[in-house]
Amino acid sequence: MEQRFCQSCDMPLVEGNIGTNSDGSKSKDYCGYCYKGGAFLQDFNMSQMIEFCTQFTDQINKETGWNLTPQQAKAQMQQIFPTLKRWKEKDERSLIEKAIHLLSQCKEVTLASVNAEGFPRPVPLDKIHSLGCNEVWAVTAADSEKVADFRLNPKAGLSYSFYGDSVALRGTVEIITDDVTRKRMWQEYFINYFPAGPADSNYVLIRFIGNEATIWINREFVHITI
Repeated sequence: MEQRFCQSCDMPLVEGNIGTNSDGSKSKDYCGYCYKGGAFLQDFNMSQMIEFCTQFTDQINKETGWNLTPQQAKAQMQQIFPTLKRWKEKDERSLIEKAIHLLSQCKEVTLASVNAEGFPRPVPLDKIHSLGCNEVWAVTAADSEKVADFRLNPKAGLSYSFYGDSVALRGTVEIITDDVTRKRMWQEYFINYFPAGPADSNYVLIRFIGNEATIWINREFVHITI
């Protein structure tokens, strides 16, 4: 019988690893690591899928008998994946639309302030809200170094990434302290950091808005003014 390969990740399809359709029948095209119950298990584009699969090179070698390094596996995937059924269909979304989706996939961003000596100070922050591809909200403490930086200089850089795709932004930050907005944006887990709740004087919000973007998604690149 001719060997079949998953049309999402190129894994050889063998008994025990075959995906299922919505009616419970076995898929003719996809493995169980990618497809179950008639739906894909990962919300990825092709380049993200390659990055995701590369981390399982040892498992792939074990199941296939291959002896590839992660670099060799990635290079092979970059050649093969464009020929697979899942990735043949062109994604017609604009790069901005893809960037908006990328931001929705990210739980964390990196925000860089400029300190009093003129040096950038990047810090990872949880994203609590976003709008479009260039507006990001985060929560922090009023007495933090980054808030002190932004009170002196609102210029900032922000980046986010997900399995190899990334967006880097330049823009400005606004420190939000009004009670109405703080209460509206409050989330339950904030209590671990601000024990007085939404009225805690040390609880502030950061609103970043980018006006320049460098976007690298699914092997497409652009630098634009937003």
